[in-house]
Amino acid sequence: MGWFSSKRIKDSIYIILDPTSHSFDIYYYRYTDYSDYFKNCDSKDKIIELPGLPPLSPIDFPSFVFDDVECNNWAVESIKRQIEILNSEENPKILVNTFDDLEFDALRILKNVTMIGIGPSTPSIFLDDNSFRADMIEISSKNYMNWLDLMTKGSAIYIAFGSYTEISSQLMEEIGQGLLKCGRPFLWVTREGQNEEKLTCKDELEKQGKLVSWCSQVKVLKHPSIGCFLTHCGWNSTLESIASGVPIVACPIWNDQLRNAKVVQDVWKNGIRVNTGDGGIVERDEFERCIEIVMASGERGGKLRKNAKK
Repeated sequence: MGWFSSKRIKDSIYIILDPTSHSFDIYYYRYTDYSDYFKNCDSKDKIIELPGLPPLSPIDFPSFVFDDVECNNWAVESIKRQIEILNSEENPKILVNTFDDLEFDALRILKNVTMIGIGPSTPSIFLDDNSFRADMIEISSKNYMNWLDLMTKGSAIYIAFGSYTEISSQLMEEIGQGLLKCGRPFLWVTREGQNEEKLTCKDELEKQGKLVSWCSQVKVLKHPSIGCFLTHCGWNSTLESIASGVPIVACPIWNDQLRNAKVVQDVWKNGIRVNTGDGGIVERDEFERCIEIVMASGERGGKLRKNAKK
């Protein structure tokens, strides 16, 4: 989720914000003058319009937005408390892990606070040598970069869901079957304990692509063979994809990932968001559809790739 911390410097209170400014705009509206807008949002088709933001449906909001403010959820309490601090100050400022070219309008929506983009503050973007991570994590395959070198330009799919996001065995199976239907080479990071062994199609997948337990994400995204990033849309992964010019297939799981996927598809237009089927599961045909839109030579895919390179 988004993390907040505050520090007073001279006459101003600074809040350091990790998620997007788009997300904080929503949190701020939720716990100030627009709280009534978030009531009775049990229909995914309901559209909510807030000043300065595109029309939003409930599936576009961070997970905690619809939680009751009295529910004693520690995340809700933390967000609410930081907004109370902001509103008690005369000159509050927020430092956001973003940059003007990406979220120019969103940084300027709120009238009572000043938001300052200080990003992208993802250290790995600026480090050419990621070998220090290899000392901490046993890499399942030392040859994935050599394998990528064998692929043609823009032909491979990269799949990763971050260091902390848990995905179900059912979702993993649908991703795997979707990759097989695409028939394209892929590099898939499946962390230990992430139900990889339960994949019924693992043997087939290993003939088509490569499964590893860890990789240097920045190096992979910068590799010319990568044509698509299937991601949970965590903020660091989103920033790294943008910095590398790789279009996104967004499969958000929870919290700010939902909002990030919304702006990837509808605001920045550098990717496409998968649609969930019955029971909230993304089906294999949907993964195939979205990957093919991004990877194929059609007009829509061309626009997504062009926007990703901007």
